[in-house]
Amino acid sequence: MSTLSRLTLPRLVARALLRRCPWCAGKKAWFRSWFRRYDRCRTCGLRWNRGQDGFELGAMTVAVVITGGSVMLFLSISIAVSYPDFQVVPMALIGAVIALVMPVLTYPFTQTLWSAFDLRVHPPTQEEFLPDTPVELLPVALTKAEEARAVKATDMWASPSGQGEKPS
Repeated sequence: MSTLSRLTLPRLVARALLRRCPWCAGKKAWFRSWFRRYDRCRTCGLRWNRGQDGFELGAMTVAVVITGGSVMLFLSISIAVSYPDFQVVPMALIGAVIALVMPVLTYPFTQTLWSAFDLRVHPPTQEEFLPDTPVELLPVALTKAEEARAVKATDMWASPSGQGEKPS
């Protein structure tokens, strides 16, 4: 069984929620402290940003969704519980505090969650790991047919032939 077929999205997300490397499940693999991280996993050597420009935008999007969802949930529950006599100012202040505190509390989780999603959508290549990475942690090389199917499944510009031509 290849590494990719064992790494389902729920497994990757579970590892990410434990602040582990989604690929190898290395304990606290990317984090020195709550706000400081290593460039590579200390267990498997996978680069965190994988060499992509703007990679942190995905983690930021996860943080915005979690924070916005928390504020909306709080406001919805507050309005439902206190209807029709709800106090706008206390609800707005508490909502603002939630909006300021949630990104701080969820920072490492948003980083690892985004990495988990990205690893599932774009599996790593062997070049993204350190040369001394143990063989069992390296991704299994795909055959040409498997690679074409993976590209076709994840690339919105892929043609029906799987060659990746852009439509005219």
